Amino acid sequence: MGINLFVLLIIIISIIVTNIEEDVRIKKIEYENVPIVTFNNSTLYIIDDKKVKQIISSSQALSYKNRDELYDATILIKNKYNKTNTIDAEYILKNDNVYKLYQNVHIKINEKDNIQLNSDYMKYDTKSNIISNNKPFELRYNDNILEGNDLFYDNRYNIIKAKNTHFIIKKENK
Repeated sequence: MGINLFVLLIIIISIIVTNIEEDVRIKKIEYENVPIVTFNNSTLYIIDDKKVKQIISSSQALSYKNRDELYDATILIKNKYNKTNTIDAEYILKNDNVYKLYQNVHIKINEKDNIQLNSDYMKYDTKSNIISNNKPFELRYNDNILEGNDLFYDNRYNIIKAKNTHFIIKKENK
């Protein structure tokens, strides 16, 4: 009688254990965080009907579905106002027409005017042609220097706004 009860319990327990559903957690890959295209030591030329609009060089370029990332990049932009802007940064994040530039950012605005912006962060909207940031920056025009915080620079009309500014103006000897 005891052996029959023991065998019956083993059968019942085995049926219960085999019918218990186990939560199998499968690690899903988030495809938004996987780049569609990756380039190393690349140069990209963006051409319209008449001329080369942009030249982008980088040590690594990652293209995602909704953004582009560039590492150690240089971007040469020729805009509709016939100005040539050069952007250098260690990391660039591009969403639509907005570039977010990080670490050792150097922007040369219109090579003819000799204007250079330096900071650790800049935001450049190519559609409205406005450069802004909320960090300390340095703007050089010839040998003159403007330092401050919270930059707003409209490249179309050459309008500059900033907070906590400090000017260093070099006088010419005459």
